[in-house]
Amino acid sequence: MILINKGAEPASWTAYRLTPGVHYAPSADLRNALLAEQGYICAFCMRGIPVTKKDPNEAEESKIAHLESRANNPGKQLNYNNMVVCCPGNINGSAHCDKSQGSNNVTLPLFNIQLQQSIRYSTLHGEIKSSNNVWDAEINNILSLNNPLLKYNRIQTLIGVRRVLEPLKWRKAKIREKLTQWTSLDPNGKLKPYCGIVIWYLRKKISQQ
Repeated sequence: MILINKGAEPASWTAYRLTPGVHYAPSADLRNALLAEQGYICAFCMRGIPVTKKDPNEAEESKIAHLESRANNPGKQLNYNNMVVCCPGNINGSAHCDKSQGSNNVTLPLFNIQLQQSIRYSTLHGEIKSSNNVWDAEINNILSLNNPLLKYNRIQTLIGVRRVLEPLKWRKAKIREKLTQWTSLDPNGKLKPYCGIVIWYLRKKISQQ
């Protein structure tokens, strides 16, 4: 997971939210604002999210998730600070992220550094774990972020970075250079998919030197 720097809601959403009697209905402006502040990766699993659909007939490629679910918290259905954008939430028929969340609330503080400070990854299998028992239970039982394919994708991403740095003898300057690449947006405003495990790993390597 990454720290999401929550920005201001788009003006069009403010106008809609303040309209008497309206209910939640996603808009392009809302979705684009959420995508931009997350670097076009899923708020939960860090999969990449395309900017637009390649084919209008394809299944949806992103979902706007409410951390405090609309079903249980209708008063927060229009609250921009209660929303993140995530991937479609399905890999090989296995639900995760918003699809797995359902009507459950998520208390993971995605906009607070405390969450990232609690997160650890397995460098062998790609599991994500939090030292906070409540958040760890949500990671596993509500969002299903240790889905086998998600773990595989994370560890393969990390292996790719290791293969680049090993011939460079893990020199601190090179690690810092690579860390900058993985924490920075590209020219299209995107972060690299599954960047969380790489950022955690590189910071750990630097601290050990």
